[in-house]
Amino acid sequence: MADEQQTSGPSPDVPEIPPQKPRRSPFRRLLLLALFALTLPFEWGMRSSCQGSPRTYTGIEVLTENPSNGISIAVLFLTPVLLGLLQHRIRNAIARLLMELASAMFASLATMYCFVNAIFAGDLGSSHNRFFPAPWIATLASLLTVIDACQGAVERIRDLVTERKRRPTMPTHDEPAKPSPEP
Repeated sequence: MADEQQTSGPSPDVPEIPPQKPRRSPFRRLLLLALFALTLPFEWGMRSSCQGSPRTYTGIEVLTENPSNGISIAVLFLTPVLLGLLQHRIRNAIARLLMELASAMFASLATMYCFVNAIFAGDLGSSHNRFFPAPWIATLASLLTVIDACQGAVERIRDLVTERKRRPTMPTHDEPAKPSPEP
């Protein structure tokens, strides 16, 4: 009868494995990029010049006025999205962690760019102080991308730790090491 009664608890030799959480959607960052893109047609700020009154500019004008600006802004905003979509296809946990960290870095640079644009968009030193919500919304969208990338990095670290706990431990030998013979 003792053989029929088995313990249903976890074995002390096997580490406890947390239950699987549902994976995050790979399209969350794509939605945040779309939110950023929706702010581009709206007024992002005001420029003053010596030749006339200040004029407003849109996000599209920021992207198109100088090709290098458009390329660098596109890299800042597209890289976290593309890395987020790509990392769901890769199985190696360390590669996925590195991709999430790179996504967080690029998204934080994009957040800083939008934040600086939002701060200086109202032409702080002039009497034409206006509030432009588009750069603030873009800042929020890129900040949420940073948070998503950091959350993904934490999940990758948890995956690495869980994988490490699942590995069988190397057997230890209780025999002391024998000294090498002296010549």
